[in-house]
Amino acid sequence: MVLGDALVQSLVSATYAVDWFRNGRDGISAAQMQIYDLVLLDLGLPFVNGFEFIKRLRNGKQSVPVIVLTANDDSEDIVRAFDMGADDYLIKPFRLPELTARIRAQIRRVHTHFSSKISIGELELDTKERMAFVKGEKLALSPREFSLLETMSIKHGKVVTKDALIESLCNWDHDIGTNAIEVYVHRLRKKLGECDVTISNVRGLGYMLEQLSHG
Repeated sequence: MVLGDALVQSLVSATYAVDWFRNGRDGISAAQMQIYDLVLLDLGLPFVNGFEFIKRLRNGKQSVPVIVLTANDDSEDIVRAFDMGADDYLIKPFRLPELTARIRAQIRRVHTHFSSKISIGELELDTKERMAFVKGEKLALSPREFSLLETMSIKHGKVVTKDALIESLCNWDHDIGTNAIEVYVHRLRKKLGECDVTISNVRGLGYMLEQLSHG
């Protein structure tokens, strides 16, 4: 618990948004409901241990990077974790700068694999040129509107929390609040118009961009 508290405080200070789950059961439920950029996983979790956590995560086709944290330097455990789908590991005790460097490396690796083009039904995004199109027609979007649409498009079909949307705008305005997010989402809905992609409000959780089914 002491290590967990210190780790969360350090990562938050490094501007990461952190959800801490103290057992594997709650952690895997959260990972299956939301999209995370990365998972820091202790192998010795109660209820669902680290190995079972990775197994369930990968069986659910979740490709989120996993960095294993373990007090055990047993090479068999480390190999087993890699075989099940872990991406990296650190043996306790570790230095925070090394952990944050590995976090950055894993997130960077995932982002470089993203295509600059995203197509969802009649909606197309060019994340390199930062342009969006509906039925081939360019949408007139502000930089903030594009950032929100990009975040929801990358995670389409999944709930994106308001906090995650606020975080996606942190480079624009550190004081963005939930009311501003609601305004931007309202504008985006209007600009999407008759597109077959919609932004749904998931009460109490956030928003979801999804393609409407035909027929």
